[in-house]
Amino acid sequence: MSAGDARFSVVVCGSGPVGMTLANFLGLHGIHTLVLERNSGTVEEPRAIAIDAEGLRTVQNAGLYDAVAADVLLGFRVDYVNGRGRKLFALQMSQTAYGHAQQNSFDQPLLERQLREGLRRFPHVELRFGHTVEDVEQDATGVRVRGTRADGTPFQVEGDWLVGCDGGRSVVRQRLGIEMRGHTAPQKWLVIDTRDPHLADQLECRFFCDPARPGMTLRKKHQKRRWEWMLMPGERDEDLLDERRIRTLIAPHTRAEQVEIERKCVYTFHSIVADRYRDGRILIAGDAAHMMPPFAGQGMNGGLRDALNLSWKLALVARGQASPALLDTYQEERRGHVVAATELANRLGSLIQPISRWRAGLRDLFFSCVNLTAAGQRAFDRSLVGTMRVPTMRGGVFCRDGGRESAPLVGQYVVQPKVRDAAGASLWLDEKLGPWFALLGYGVDPERVLDPASLAWWRALGARVVRVAPRGVAPAGDQVADDSGLLADWFGDTSRRVAVVRPDKFCAAQIGEGDAAAVTAAFQRMLDPSPRP
Repeated sequence: MSAGDARFSVVVCGSGPVGMTLANFLGLHGIHTLVLERNSGTVEEPRAIAIDAEGLRTVQNAGLYDAVAADVLLGFRVDYVNGRGRKLFALQMSQTAYGHAQQNSFDQPLLERQLREGLRRFPHVELRFGHTVEDVEQDATGVRVRGTRADGTPFQVEGDWLVGCDGGRSVVRQRLGIEMRGHTAPQKWLVIDTRDPHLADQLECRFFCDPARPGMTLRKKHQKRRWEWMLMPGERDEDLLDERRIRTLIAPHTRAEQVEIERKCVYTFHSIVADRYRDGRILIAGDAAHMMPPFAGQGMNGGLRDALNLSWKLALVARGQASPALLDTYQEERRGHVVAATELANRLGSLIQPISRWRAGLRDLFFSCVNLTAAGQRAFDRSLVGTMRVPTMRGGVFCRDGGRESAPLVGQYVVQPKVRDAAGASLWLDEKLGPWFALLGYGVDPERVLDPASLAWWRALGARVVRVAPRGVAPAGDQVADDSGLLADWFGDTSRRVAVVRPDKFCAAQIGEGDAAAVTAAFQRMLDPSPRP
């Protein structure tokens, strides 16, 4: 890694999963990056525990999947039971359309170490621990970050852009005067992380919707487990932090005497979102921009989406390939999804947390009615799981008006099947698409669909050309085949058109014969809306 206090293209404040994911992608895109972290190293205590399909796909596209997946429990079933132990509903999180299970569990200390190792690949990315950021300022030419090293000496660094990934108490956000809107839940929760050989292969994930004391548990790999229990009215933090009390709480579910308690703390959950994600040359991401209850497992995952969405836009701007106005689309594309995920988390919390017996009884009665028919169960499952799925984006860096035909795939998240190359080797689709832009043709050759000038522009942008043989046709040359049929279903009636895939794997545009120049010109205008001299 580089040394010294040279000016950086991007300075990242905070080396949690969001900051280091952002830095890994900036490293992949060749951007001179500095990460500043006040702690002396990566975290040692478990914090976030759920990583979804998008999160794992993000790790995969950062080139770190094999290292990370070894410590991830891939897919699990979630049960919600009432105070009598009767199932209210269940969600199966093992389904996949994007290459990975919809929800997975992990250990944050291990993930952070693997992300840190990933940064060692890039001589143009530097990570400095023991650097506490105390002030930030900006002008038309760049940003300046001031603070104190672990030894008490001051430091100052300069950059073109700054991203605050420095958590819920973000110094960067506070210095910008950005307000957080929302509320803090009145309930406190005891959070316990354990090592439990007895429950190693049992009770994958369960929410105890018990008015006597709501709670939850989630299994992780390596015999590790998370427990969470609500503090009841009149209870103090120290009451629940007592080890004997903790063992009493988990005793009905495991052999409490053999459980090793790794961490215990009391949390208050927030449902808050920043008013704005950008102020000039400074942006915020992750907990610095939003915090939500854990009931949908979307807190850290929202931050990973921030990091991926922002990384390629910063790279385009830093390279001079796009106007800084492109960075305004970061909030446009991310904030609405964060609000929806927060609403889902609160909705699930309202089902789990009632401590009034009559309210819990009404909830149980509702689910008794839902569960009377398979159709009722499916409808409820869709209402929840549908919200958890990747949304179709409307506004932002998407071209819907450049071509002569409709573009129904624009704004959709591209599916990721395993594909087969001409030699018979199996690989993920994203291994062909790569971490940057791609022109994806199903049953068509993008080089034949696009006119020479348009193709030359996309190639200059760095886009790969990926050819998928139609169903039932053996791949030849650099083609791949999708035996699963996922791509055929995804393309549908538009299979003769080329999908422009963004680095975050959303479809940015569709191009058909005869409209490549119009679509390309429209996309060029989005990257650089300012008039050229």
